[in-house]
Amino acid sequence: MPIHISGDTLALDKAIRRQIEHEAQMLADRFPGERIDAQARISEEFDPLHGHRVRCELRAKLGSGRQLVVRDARKDAAEAIREVFGTARRNVRQLRRRVSAAPLAPMIPAGATTGQ
Repeated sequence: MPIHISGDTLALDKAIRRQIEHEAQMLADRFPGERIDAQARISEEFDPLHGHRVRCELRAKLGSGRQLVVRDARKDAAEAIREVFGTARRNVRQLRRRVSAAPLAPMIPAGATTGQ
């Protein structure tokens, strides 16, 4: 699964890029029948309450026409990336369940009357 990685200088770090690419590949391997186009953004931020943190955001467009956005901020970049992709896996699984469990409208043959 190709993934576009953007952000500030953290996006240039090779270890962070490898981890994002590895997590993206694990996501794609978990759902082999699903087409997923993903973008990851990683950046540093300052929160007055929590201090310096690393924010990771994942935007994924699923083949079923749905979009998924997951964000998390942690002190450690690796932890933020793991949390975002873990949440994304759970959300994709839930979306797939909802799509497969959605009731289909009954088919009425052409020319048939409904009995009214």
